[in-house]
Amino acid sequence: MLDLQSQTDPRGAEAEAALIRRFAAAVRTFARRRLRTADAVDEFAQEVFLRLVQAVRAGQIEDPARIAGFVLGICRNLARERARIADRRGTLWELYGASLAALDEPPDVDGYRVALLEDCLTQLAHRSREVLRHAYVDGASAAEIAGRLAMTEGNVRVVRHRSLEALRACMTAKVFYEEAS
Repeated sequence: MLDLQSQTDPRGAEAEAALIRRFAAAVRTFARRRLRTADAVDEFAQEVFLRLVQAVRAGQIEDPARIAGFVLGICRNLARERARIADRRGTLWELYGASLAALDEPPDVDGYRVALLEDCLTQLAHRSREVLRHAYVDGASAAEIAGRLAMTEGNVRVVRHRSLEALRACMTAKVFYEEAS
């Protein structure tokens, strides 16, 4: 069994770091032959070393002289696992990909309604727009908005409620040229 201590022991952490440095070039070379991007190579190497450290800490490596083979086994298993996932994903895509074509289409947005919403928002006071933006774009709570805008929580709720009412009224009201027709 490898002589590595727990993760809290500095000697164990140093030994794990030494193992990673020892096999980093070989693992990256293994990954570069199979993967296209530098990010994918880094992710692969990280996964290999995470599994190696996990195995070392769990005491799964009985013969330190064979650790290079153990690392190669991790690389091969991880590569096979990723190939299986890619195959499974490809099969699912062939079977159900046509159903997902709707996701590629842009949403059907009425340009008139968007312009009307923009117009209605400009009619609100700046503070009302800020409260709505923090509430619905940032997803902030009333307490967070109150802190950001130097208001009380109750005031934030009232401004938000009144702003939404004003927006509803503006969006449903007839525009002057609609009344003419």
